[in-house]
Amino acid sequence: MKKVTPLLVCAVLGSVPGLSAAGDPVLDAWVLSASTNPAVRVIAPEVHSVHVDAQFVSVESAGLSLHSFGALEANQYDPPMGPRTLTFRIPRNPQPAAMGAHLSTPLGIVGVFATGVPIYNPIGTASWHDQNIWHEDAVRATGKGPSPLVTALNSDASKHSPVIGFALDGYPIYGPFGWNADGDVQRMKSSYRLRVMSKRSTLPDGTLLTPGQEGPDVDRQYPLGTFAEDYEFVKGSGDLDEYNGRYAKSPDYPDGTYAYFLTTWPYLVGPRYFGALNVDAPARISVHHAMGNQAAGNQVDLWTDRKVIHAGEPVNLTLAFTDRQGHAIRFLEKVHRQPVHLIVVSKDLAEFSHIHPDPVAGDALSVVHTFAKGGEYTLYADYTAPGAAPAIARFDLTVEGDSRPTAPLYPDSTLTKTVDGVRIALATPAQLKAGEDLPLRFTLSDAHTGLPITDLEPWLGAWAHVMITSADRATFIHAHPLENAGTGETPLVHVHTAPIAGPSPSTISTITGFRTPGVYKLWFQFQRHGEVLTASWVVSVQGVAHTAPHVPTGHLTIKISSAGFEPSRLTIPSGQKTQAAFTRLDAQNCAGEIAFPELGIRKQLAPGQTVLIDLPATQKGEYHFACGMGMFRGALVVQ
Repeated sequence: MKKVTPLLVCAVLGSVPGLSAAGDPVLDAWVLSASTNPAVRVIAPEVHSVHVDAQFVSVESAGLSLHSFGALEANQYDPPMGPRTLTFRIPRNPQPAAMGAHLSTPLGIVGVFATGVPIYNPIGTASWHDQNIWHEDAVRATGKGPSPLVTALNSDASKHSPVIGFALDGYPIYGPFGWNADGDVQRMKSSYRLRVMSKRSTLPDGTLLTPGQEGPDVDRQYPLGTFAEDYEFVKGSGDLDEYNGRYAKSPDYPDGTYAYFLTTWPYLVGPRYFGALNVDAPARISVHHAMGNQAAGNQVDLWTDRKVIHAGEPVNLTLAFTDRQGHAIRFLEKVHRQPVHLIVVSKDLAEFSHIHPDPVAGDALSVVHTFAKGGEYTLYADYTAPGAAPAIARFDLTVEGDSRPTAPLYPDSTLTKTVDGVRIALATPAQLKAGEDLPLRFTLSDAHTGLPITDLEPWLGAWAHVMITSADRATFIHAHPLENAGTGETPLVHVHTAPIAGPSPSTISTITGFRTPGVYKLWFQFQRHGEVLTASWVVSVQGVAHTAPHVPTGHLTIKISSAGFEPSRLTIPSGQKTQAAFTRLDAQNCAGEIAFPELGIRKQLAPGQTVLIDLPATQKGEYHFACGMGMFRGALVVQ
């Protein structure tokens, strides 16, 4: 920021003389480059050109090509080290968005300064543990102190601040000073304020996060203001609304306009635009609904941009997530580097795709996909909402076109497969039984030499991924490797958010389980030489009679199912021994163990069983517990 802001101070207070005889601010505000040297113009911060039509003012600039905004720049907007051209289309006649249709500002460019330098969203793409829950304040993360621009604009409190830029919805952005209702100059105060908290366990909207989604405690290293979620909007506490603006008269708009103002947070434009935007969002033609997490009340909508989907033709698949109040969920937890894993399988399970939608306008995620054949398909959206356990939303689609001949699904007689020169040998228990923890081991070797494969590349935060569906597609399982599988070390830990450690393994193991007997197909995916490879097997799972687990009374009772720990937080008194009963209801996602790492406690827990755990007398604080694979995490609060 130190290299950038002095340039802005020199430029934002200027104007473009003669561009608009009518004195239209959206035409007059721009600072045109004075250089006639073409080599200088392509990298200079000033505006290169301004084009006007009836609807838009199109502003072209280099956007400070040879400078980086550091944490302010979202990944998809990182500039190359060299000349570039940016074009900003600013509506000439901005209109307020309809009620309930105010779009979130993107993690990237949200407006443009009068110099042609981009205005970036202060909510950075960097987040605590890369979970997409607690987002760093990218302006604060620069660590440069108050910018010269802010200092310059704050220096004269006697007059209305100038227009320093425009948001992409067309409304002007002013410095910190404006006119109040009496026509007097005053500093405009944001209605956002720092929350009063010592632990980052809830979001500003009141969502109680799961223990694994909590941010760091508020301390010297992570003081309040470190993250965007440290702020809350309190209506009426300042002069501005939730979009960080207000209707007001100004020297440029004597009849009044909506305008944004420079404040301490959210600095310029709020988390959502006030005005309507013309955005290239996927068309919403055919819509499907599903409940993702029944306990959390999350609804998931899938829509396509075609009423009829044809095989061989690309189609937009767009997902939107809402909470039980019907509010859009903007940020889903990133699990294995992605907020959503979208799995596509055909009815005969012959076609399989593992794809990842990207954020689009409207707090949705979208991906383009081409179905190879006609017929029925099932789509599984694997996601985790704030405050909820991992969930699967299922959708059924019909695709027009030639379909494959119907063929029965038989278990494989051999468990060794070869894909692109890699031999993968699957080892399983002699009998796969429903309701039991089942270890699966994949050994990789060169198909020609027989030597172990030791050059795998991490993919989506893991050495491999395993997806499993039942023949009727009613069951879907997404399993992951154990971190130290094949090393002989204990305990086995599922790689969830931590970086992958150690060299590439030639043997990859996981533990999974099935609720019901039947025929299942599993896909094993890994990356080598930059290419994702997929091998598949069909297996048969036998039925075993199980009785319902006995849940003892008189104890702290925690149930474990595919919905996670219920409850995920335990509260006990300090200095007093306590006994807790953990009851495991099914065989999925737990790896047969309950662990309290900070207390040195590990207990085996088979599906359908209850284990009593003696919790020692400890001092006040928070201690964590997890299933053996770490997919489910809880907290023990000692008061």
